[in-house]
Amino acid sequence: MGEILSANSIEGVVRKDVPERVISRLPIYLQTVETIAATGQATISSEALAARSGVSSSILRKDLSQLGRSGRRGVGYSCEDLASTLRTFLGLDRARSVAIIGAGRLGSALADYAGFKRRGLSLTAIFDTDEAKIGTVIGTLPVSDLTELATWPEDIDLVVMAVPASAAPAAARIAAEAGVRGILNFAPTVLDAPDSIRVHQVDLASELQVLAYYSALDSAPLNPGFEEHRN
Repeated sequence: MGEILSANSIEGVVRKDVPERVISRLPIYLQTVETIAATGQATISSEALAARSGVSSSILRKDLSQLGRSGRRGVGYSCEDLASTLRTFLGLDRARSVAIIGAGRLGSALADYAGFKRRGLSLTAIFDTDEAKIGTVIGTLPVSDLTELATWPEDIDLVVMAVPASAAPAAARIAAEAGVRGILNFAPTVLDAPDSIRVHQVDLASELQVLAYYSALDSAPLNPGFEEHRN
């Protein structure tokens, strides 16, 4: 079992030397441990947490060691402290404001996503360039003109890009000029963003194509050619 971790062990610093593959798993651990804590369970072993998170216990322990502490036998992870450590490490120890650019079907669906608030993210604005959409209300938020992003009264940390590919570059430039630090891009195009902005691409078609490959691989008759690919 792992050592009880303290949020103070990382002193609120988000480390830049942690591998991206590790960072991508930390939100999964956070969601898992918060779900467990919500049941009233105070501690959890690395084996149980790893199984609930879909990774091996060795990978979990290595990942959590990136937070500044190594595990030791005989003591469980404190759910409350581990969740606090993960939230601080991920920069979620303060609310992060999010805006959606694009008030179409995808943007509207994302605006209704209840997980923003649960994950320490505050959806504060929705923008579009379509005059027919500007002024309408999605959930509790009015759709604002994208040109207002640069002078928006609240700081916006992150943007979800839910616009067509043709509109994404111009929208990204406006977001960059407004000081946005991260873009989650659902547009099927690669954005040319400055180094100060982190862009994560979400391409549903590409992800489905990868799944199609593995589906075909798993259902195909075993032969040396397929076995070579599987390894």
